[in-house]
Order: sequence, then C-alpha cells, then structure tokens
Amino acid sequence: MIRSPWRPGPAAAALLLALLCPLPGRGAPASAAPSEPLRIGSGVELWSIPDAALRRFVADGSFTDQRLMRLVARSGWPAEALRAALVKVYAVDLVALSRFLDSPAGVLFLRQQTRAYRPLSARPGGEDLRIPALRAAILAEARGGSITALGILRRLPAPLVIDLAGPSPLRCSSLPCESTEQCSSVLSWLAFLPACLQAATVSTS
Repeated sequence: MIRSPWRPGPAAAALLLALLCPLPGRGAPASAAPSEPLRIGSGVELWSIPDAALRRFVADGSFTDQRLMRLVARSGWPAEALRAALVKVYAVDLVALSRFLDSPAGVLFLRQQTRAYRPLSARPGGEDLRIPALRAAILAEARGGSITALGILRRLPAPLVIDLAGPSPLRCSSLPCESTEQCSSVLSWLAFLPACLQAATVSTS
C-alpha cells in the first residue's frame, strides 16, 4: 500500500527539468521532440516507431512503417478511431493534474501505467525512472492547458521501451472491452491515457 506521495530523487528531478522544455509548435526548436518516440521490445528484439510515421498515420491513415501497421492491426480498434484518439485534445488544469500525480492515488496510477515499460535507470543500480519519466512527460505536455496521447508519447524519454514479453499495458479506462486487444494493446493503452488523466483532474479539483 502506498502511504505517502511520490518525491523525485536527484536523477528523477534532473529528468523532469529536461522534459519541461516546449515541443515544436509551442516555442521550441524541432529537436525538442524525439525522432523515435515509441520503442517496442520483445525478447531480444527491439524496434522503434518513427515520429514521422506516427504523424503520417494520424494525418491521412497511411503507413510508412510496417511495425506501426501491425500495432494498429492488433490494437482492437478501427484505424479511423485510433487516428482520432491519438490527437484528441483534452483540457486539463496543470496544478490539479500535478496534485493528482503526486498523491497516493496518482502514484498508483503511474505505477500501473508504466508496468509494461522496461525499467529505466540513470545508471546501473540507480533510481528506476519509469514513474518520474511518465509524470514529467504528462506535466510537460499539460503546460499549455491541454494534453493529447501523441503529445504525451513525444515527451517520453527515448530510452523507455514497452516490453511485449512482459506484463501487457494496462488500459486505465474501466469501459468494457469487446476484445482482449482493446484492454491490453499498446495503442489502446496510449489512446485512453489522456482521457483518464482529464477525469482524474476533474475529480481532484
């Protein structure tokens, strides 16, 4: 049981500061966003989904990356629904969102939402940065008063890897699933993340 709010260690605090710079379109140079924001691992295999491929998919539904096409096909959702969900804008209050993420309920939420990620440490034997990485990405995206699934993803540090050989992503929504994929696929998890954050912000404000 979590009994106290999360507090960042030195490595996590440095990571948070690094992630709080604006993305392109919000006053920052294009280099602020990772070129490959989505990394997937399965056993010894590791691959990256380029940001350009994600943007092309949400823009016109076409695929320039075969692995992204497989993720979409295995998401449990029609491609058109995913395209809309990845860029849907959710209004949030930054202060309320930060308060929620620092609360015991928020820490539990972050632990659940990062369970599919491989542990990311600043150094061997160092601090596990999965929770502070997602927290920092969410808050950096929310600085303008709104969040999107793709925006949060593009804020994550590139070394974070979703491990398909480990626990499946945990979709935060309690809505019923019509298939296993709708509850546990990578893109379904990502699509629902900002909606759950908005709901938590409203309930805590």
